[in-house]
Amino acid sequence: MGNINYRAVHTKSIWRKVSNHQSIESAINGKDGATGLFARKVRINYETHGDPCYVVVWEQGAQSGFVIKPDPATPNGIRQVSIPIAVILAFESKGQVSQLELDSYF
Repeated sequence: MGNINYRAVHTKSIWRKVSNHQSIESAINGKDGATGLFARKVRINYETHGDPCYVVVWEQGAQSGFVIKPDPATPNGIRQVSIPIAVILAFESKGQVSQLELDSYF
């Protein structure tokens, strides 16, 4: 397949690009992945970006990707759903997506 794409949606940064993930697994559960972001353990300035609300992750060439949001009721603190790559690429071309739209997938 291809490169891993990771976009974080914060209260201040609406489509923050991150490019240091080697796999979907590390983008979701790795040290600097979505799980760590929502647990406030990653190396970013939360003051600058605001609270993390969602993460969108996909692999170049895949047919689908994932939208992830925090969920303290789950064992790993996140919920994730698969969405079609065409939808994700539309977000990417706009450089943003509303939190309301992302929440509609859950």
